[in-house]
Amino acid sequence: MSIGSADKQSASEENPASGSDSLVAKLILVTLLTAELLIQVDQTIANVALPYIQRDLGFTDSGLPWVVNAYGLLYGGLLLLGGRIGDVFGRRRILVVGVTLFSLASVVCGLSPNPTVMVIARAVQGAGGALTAPVVLALIITSFAEGPSRQRALALWGSASAAGALFGLLIGGLLTSGPGWEISFFIAVPIGLLVVVLGGRTIKESRAEERPSLDVAGAVTVTAAMLLTVFAFLDTEDSWTSPMRGGFLVIAAALLVVFGVVERKQVHPVVPLRIFKLRNTNAALLIMMLFGVTQMSYFFFVTLYLQKILGFNALQTGLAYLPLIGTLLVFAQICMKTIGKVGMKQMLTLGLLSLGLGMGWLGLAADSGTFVSTVLGPTILSGIGLGLTMMPATTAATTGIPPADAGAVSGLFQTSILVGGSVGLAVLTTVTQAAGGLEATHGYTVAFLSCAGVMAVALLIATLIIRIPRQADTA
Repeated sequence: MSIGSADKQSASEENPASGSDSLVAKLILVTLLTAELLIQVDQTIANVALPYIQRDLGFTDSGLPWVVNAYGLLYGGLLLLGGRIGDVFGRRRILVVGVTLFSLASVVCGLSPNPTVMVIARAVQGAGGALTAPVVLALIITSFAEGPSRQRALALWGSASAAGALFGLLIGGLLTSGPGWEISFFIAVPIGLLVVVLGGRTIKESRAEERPSLDVAGAVTVTAAMLLTVFAFLDTEDSWTSPMRGGFLVIAAALLVVFGVVERKQVHPVVPLRIFKLRNTNAALLIMMLFGVTQMSYFFFVTLYLQKILGFNALQTGLAYLPLIGTLLVFAQICMKTIGKVGMKQMLTLGLLSLGLGMGWLGLAADSGTFVSTVLGPTILSGIGLGLTMMPATTAATTGIPPADAGAVSGLFQTSILVGGSVGLAVLTTVTQAAGGLEATHGYTVAFLSCAGVMAVALLIATLIIRIPRQADTA
């Protein structure tokens, strides 16, 4: 399926600066990247502060994980809805609403007097993030024409998205060890204000040319299905045979069947089924689901390996991710500058191969037990893979989609990463427990080698299914 001329015209008229090096285009990109970084950083910034939050607010051991889970539940469950809301009501408007909601909730998090307020505020943060993240990607798609300008924007977006969680760990460690965990939440306010002001002044409103209806039935069923799916996999300690987990998954599967039936009858479905007729989009969504498995598992298992096996504290753990951040940012720039010569598909396969080799190296070296011999080399190789993967995968997923569906595809893309990561982490945690747990190196070996196998499957999909003509790489 190709974009009609009217769609192309609509996309270019929404932002005349699209594809140019004008100051307006640069400000638009800075605004969107800042919003993306803000959302991604806050997914992990509180993780290293959890013991301090527990001490100051009086969380129980069973309640403490909900500081993280409340955010993840609403963020993951509402991504698809957030993307479509942007398509219907205007992406700039929803960007401003989402960032404002996120910033206000951040203030409440920092001022929380008790666990209940903290958990509710984190949930509202997640909802704000779910409104913001898909419209950021959708605005990049609609603001920059296909070709080098969009590829540059997507490369920078990919860097901000992949590095955000790492920056969150680093910033969280620094602030928690210094002025206090509360500041970790307060820093969202000036950043959010910057996004709101710049976004209101530089980004033109973007929505479907013929404003579609919201599709309430589809929105309710898919949101409920996503919420139940994410919730079922939040507790990685729960048994796979748990009646509660199984029940949530059965209900979620039933809701997805109902959702499919509902969408076939809708004139303006929340997830247009025509999206799934695009070969590259389908392949890219599947690849990013597998990518999510490795990305989330990497952060989880490497963090535990550094602390449980190598004895790192929170600040040392955050600093240990600096080589990954640096490598990721450098190779994202290399990807952006050379992809026209190398080719989109070739760059994607190279990125997946590098990430897979990095995970395999971690698995084979896990018994060594020093940062330099065990973690540093694989970290650099994995950083190369992260830097080379995000932009071509995003381009493959979004090339040829109608501007009216930009939010829906953006929501699907990010939901694929999050759901893949949640499910994969739950599976790998169960596997590592069967292999002896995470108090000894063998469990980490199994986890890292499993991630390498997942990347091998993603590489196979990219090689066999992705079809991007060379002129699409350089247009």
